[in-house]
Amino acid sequence: MSLRGLFLCLALIILAALVAPRGASAHAALVASEPATGAVLDKAPSAATLSFSEPVAPLVFRLLGPDGKPADLAGVTAAGSRVTVPLPSDLARGTHVLSWRVVSEDGHPVGGTLVFSIGAASGGVNATSATDRDPVVAAGLWLAKLGLYAGLLLGIGGVFFRSFAVVGPLSPGGLRRALAALLVAGMVAAFVGLAAQGLDALGLPASRLASASVWQAGFSTSFGRTTILAVPACAVAMAALFARRRTFRRILAALAMLGPGLALAATGHAAAAEPQILMRPLVFLHVSAIAVWAGALLPLAVALGEGGGRAALARFSMAAPAVFALLFASGAAIAVVQLGAVDALWTTEYGRILAAKLAAVALVLAIAAHNRFALTAPVLRGDGRAARRLVGSIVAEIALVLLIFGLAALWRFTPPPRALDVALPAVEVHLHGEKAMAEVVVTPHRRRDATVEIEPLDADGVPFRPLEVTLALAPAGGGMEPIRVVATPGADGRWLATIPGLAVGGVWTIRLDLLVSDFDKAQLQGEIALPTP
Repeated sequence: MSLRGLFLCLALIILAALVAPRGASAHAALVASEPATGAVLDKAPSAATLSFSEPVAPLVFRLLGPDGKPADLAGVTAAGSRVTVPLPSDLARGTHVLSWRVVSEDGHPVGGTLVFSIGAASGGVNATSATDRDPVVAAGLWLAKLGLYAGLLLGIGGVFFRSFAVVGPLSPGGLRRALAALLVAGMVAAFVGLAAQGLDALGLPASRLASASVWQAGFSTSFGRTTILAVPACAVAMAALFARRRTFRRILAALAMLGPGLALAATGHAAAAEPQILMRPLVFLHVSAIAVWAGALLPLAVALGEGGGRAALARFSMAAPAVFALLFASGAAIAVVQLGAVDALWTTEYGRILAAKLAAVALVLAIAAHNRFALTAPVLRGDGRAARRLVGSIVAEIALVLLIFGLAALWRFTPPPRALDVALPAVEVHLHGEKAMAEVVVTPHRRRDATVEIEPLDADGVPFRPLEVTLALAPAGGGMEPIRVVATPGADGRWLATIPGLAVGGVWTIRLDLLVSDFDKAQLQGEIALPTP
């Protein structure tokens, strides 16, 4: 494949990912709340609590009352994965909507709503909270990731290889200029990413870039730690690049080389996965191995293109097997934790991106094997033609590395399968009619079918066993045909049903048809507020 073809492939993949309509992807999940979604309370609560699948930090909380007027809430606190939201003491009777937005440990914003009522439901509430991300912000997030990867891995990695492999005199132009450009790109990308992270965290468009709250929100996410680590690392590498004394240059390069692993282990869904004591070191080792390998490519290509670099090539050839072994061992361990199951490789967006990345890695391995076994020995013997072929091959590797970086940057927009496997909070609703009643519990899920438990009760509230139970669900606002399923009787007197495709939050109309006898049927209807997936 030509370089033009590789970059065209990259552009098409990224364009498709960025323009595809989607809600904001959440990498932490709400697992419980108090009060529960859809609850009807006798008296107003003093606070609401939200429990998530991983630690989060609060961003924006608003309360919409029965009169439709929103009010910002202050004093929100977080303790690990539990968030406490103080509520006003004068809450009115009726339905209230708590709109919340937090940032998860992996740096991704999570938003949703909690609907509860005091005394009785007032109706007409839409709990859907997912919003489309500003495409300019999305592009900024992706470009920042790509630029940061290039600066940390190609830039710092290149300076490290140049400092220790001794590829010959470093002229003011050529390699030094290219490495300096990569380091500057990395530093600029860190600040662009910080701003885009703040905009995304607050759900704001790019036009709000100058707002101080945007930068504050960006620093409050885990990407703030990445910026604090990445920018100084690039600066130290820049100093090493221009240092005259070899010993001083090597000390600076070695210090800078700690930066890529530390910076990228400070944020991201892989680093935030459990167990932390294992995952962050794995990410550090994986990133460091990438920097050693990928960082060597540009200096090697330049040195070989200028007629030198044979000593550096020999050193790289000796070290490459160990570096690749560390790279793939750490990468495989991370993938196992993130995927959870093999089928996630083709059933989730995250898995499909990983599959594309693995395909690109396979091409890199094929090129690397060809370089190692077909070209390295002739180049070391002084074969000029083999050296020119090796330079072209290394340039193709660099193009593939950029493709891999671009694919990895897309993970910013896709929750890993392990996050999708967390069940959403169960929602309870009581349905009441003249002939019968029912207690219904709906448990939505991101990847699997939603489950429903139904306990039929007679007019006096005593459990009874109807001949048949049929369930129908439809969005309260219309626009979609009802989902109808026939429940099956369980061993404890409850009826069970599964609902495929129930992946939309908001208020739904729920209807139960209870066949009391061959000639008598009770129909119950109400509304249920489902959490946003």
